[in-house]
Amino acid sequence: MRYYPVFLDLKDRPCLVVGGGPVAERKALGLLAAGANVTVVGPRVTEALEGLARKKEIALEKRAYRPGDAKGRFLVVAATASRAVNEAVQRDAEVFGCLLNVVDDPARSNFIVPSVVRRGALTIAISTSGKSPYLARVLREEFEGRIGAEYEDFIEILGAARKKLLKTGLSRDKKERIIKALVKSPIPALLKEGRIREVNSVLRETLGQGYTLSKLGVRLKGEGRG
Repeated sequence: MRYYPVFLDLKDRPCLVVGGGPVAERKALGLLAAGANVTVVGPRVTEALEGLARKKEIALEKRAYRPGDAKGRFLVVAATASRAVNEAVQRDAEVFGCLLNVVDDPARSNFIVPSVVRRGALTIAISTSGKSPYLARVLREEFEGRIGAEYEDFIEILGAARKKLLKTGLSRDKKERIIKALVKSPIPALLKEGRIREVNSVLRETLGQGYTLSKLGVRLKGEGRG
């Protein structure tokens, strides 16, 4: 395995996207979702990027990339069709010590971006180390079909239950057994079908009488789904 799998905390980190097409737009949106401070540099950009700039969600410089633009950036994405521009970005990233992803060019990158399935706080990342992006896409679509939107609520329930259990005087082994039972419970299927009363019943049976969605402080995003 060549790559080390890792999740980055980009909150308030300065990040640069070079390019202005649909791929650059997608990369900028992904960085924004992670809380990054995003600057986009490109002579022509999509309407969506223009809109983000008008709302001051990103900084936008409508011009060609200039040597030195990567200085001070934590992470840089080169999303252009120009080999010369991508090479210039790569040189700068090496000089300034930036994390760099050159789209569709793992050899010029010092990190690659996996194919991702997101369900709220649940993130599943799939990578073939750049060998077969299409396989990563197929696997992502398979997981998207198997892991529905109900898991966004389920992960919140698990997190709240774990937080409450950690404050009890139960032994570590007992806590682990309870959490494992909760993970293996039918709660996801019940959430999908909107059977909220039964979700509360499972919580009480698994965790104890003091455990319900309201007692855990969980507000379901998908209540009534199905």
